[in-house]
Amino acid sequence: MHVVLLSHEYPPFIIGGVGTFVDNLAHGLLKQGLEVTVIAGYPVPSGGLKEFKAGVEQTDSGINVIRFPYANISPRQLWFQIFNLQKLYQVIKRINADVIHGQSSSAFPVSYVLKDLAPLAVTFHTSPKVEKTLIASSLFRGGSWSDFKTYLVGYPVWSFTFKKELDYSTTAVAVSNALKSDLLSEMGESYGKKIQCIHNGVDIETLEKEYESEISLEESTNTILFAGRLFWRKGPLNIIKMAYLLQKNKARFKIIVHGTGPLFNKMQEYIDSLRLRNIELRGFTSKQQLMKSLRLCKFVAIPSMYEACPMILLESMCLGKIPLMLNLPFSSELTEGGKYGILADGVESLTDELITLENSHSLNQLSNSIRMFARSAYNMDKVAAKYVEMYREVSS
Repeated sequence: MHVVLLSHEYPPFIIGGVGTFVDNLAHGLLKQGLEVTVIAGYPVPSGGLKEFKAGVEQTDSGINVIRFPYANISPRQLWFQIFNLQKLYQVIKRINADVIHGQSSSAFPVSYVLKDLAPLAVTFHTSPKVEKTLIASSLFRGGSWSDFKTYLVGYPVWSFTFKKELDYSTTAVAVSNALKSDLLSEMGESYGKKIQCIHNGVDIETLEKEYESEISLEESTNTILFAGRLFWRKGPLNIIKMAYLLQKNKARFKIIVHGTGPLFNKMQEYIDSLRLRNIELRGFTSKQQLMKSLRLCKFVAIPSMYEACPMILLESMCLGKIPLMLNLPFSSELTEGGKYGILADGVESLTDELITLENSHSLNQLSNSIRMFARSAYNMDKVAAKYVEMYREVSS
């Protein structure tokens, strides 16, 4: 069976977690014995589109990658499709794939021209309606104008795109049950039979190699990692509040922040004005630098107001890191109701629980339990097998 994975982002050109998801899935499908071709984007500066020459790359593992250029401005996923609509059709027709697998917001309008070539599966990674609601509530609480334009002003187009992707797909996947519920609430219960839930997966073998490369560093029970784009929905201002409460209570924790975004400068202003000495903003960093911080930390903070199935959560849990999260549908679902993490109703109570656990002998036991659970639940081998079963059902 030959599967085409369609995504505007794919390593090394990654903006969010979708590129990592596609990369992990491609390797997982290959291990399942499938032939895999990834058709991905290549961001180029203004004026460089004509000079770009598309070609086939082959990764060391045997995955074929075909890249097409797009203008490196938002909305990137739309420019990727519009600039290359005819080329995408021609190359996928030539490949004669058994299944085409696209990602939400990167599969329309291209799905309209591809729908007769092969069965189309689309994996959905977020809900436009939830994103719109959250960004509307953030306008006077630290939200950015760029996100306001993207998620609120752009909502009608974004929601229309998701609905068309559902209409033209043969089958669809939500990466969590919480997301499936949100999508059905937004798009209509009639799509219930089309959407199934398959959690994201982790390529544990590759993750281990990256993690073990930093084996000289020792884990600290007082180090907390936050990694992600610094915009309101991800909760970076919650991290500042946590740092303030920890320092006020004279707790010995240190928070390391990886990432950049519209709230980076505001966070730095808060750090300076509050004279916080227990938090460090690293800005945009490489995967190797992120792995060094993962080696050092015992906890990973994901204080988001909303997520679907974040890769940083799954990867850190597979390494035995203890997640710190608000008690929300996604966090409860992915940690078995908080059994494999620390969940609380607010930043204050989350900080209180963390301080209570400081130097607790039960931390290592919790860490080991989280590692065992996550490696069983989110192993990409199991996730890829579920996708293979879905591909066979739609292509038979």
